[in-house]
Amino acid sequence: MAVDHLSELCKYRFVDSKYSDIKLHRTKCTNIIKNVLAPHFIQEIVTDLGDQEYSLLIDESTDILVLKMLGVSIRYFSRSLKKIISTFLGLVEIEDGTAVSIVNGIKGLLAEIKINLKKLIGIGTDNASVMTGTNSGVHALLKNATGNDNLVLVRCVCHSLQLAMSHASAETLKC
Repeated sequence: MAVDHLSELCKYRFVDSKYSDIKLHRTKCTNIIKNVLAPHFIQEIVTDLGDQEYSLLIDESTDILVLKMLGVSIRYFSRSLKKIISTFLGLVEIEDGTAVSIVNGIKGLLAEIKINLKKLIGIGTDNASVMTGTNSGVHALLKNATGNDNLVLVRCVCHSLQLAMSHASAETLKC
């Protein structure tokens, strides 16, 4: 919504420039991001990643319309930048919050942008049992899907500390 004010700002700030007459609002800006910028940057990530291994950081959320969404970031060694980077990869609508739905969302996103699921070596998640369950959690299902029994699971440090503090408080501060 901030872009709705950009035209007015440009008229005020760039009075003697060709940009003083810019007409850009929410709809056009959204379409530029979705149809021009996002595909360009996704292609850059895929090219830079190549056929090397990577990790995913995933978290699910429910939006205001009660749609389940899965946010996916990728972490890999960038050959062009010569360092490890983490960047947003996509936002996927999922059917529900089950592990199967989350894994299907991940598989669908990776297939759509042509990233090899078999090169996945780690996932970072919160501590929810749907993510970390040893038999039917996302981590277990991805281990099966990738054929990688050594798929690393990194639990959120903040969630882990909160759980540790809650248990410590319960033990020491008896009411």
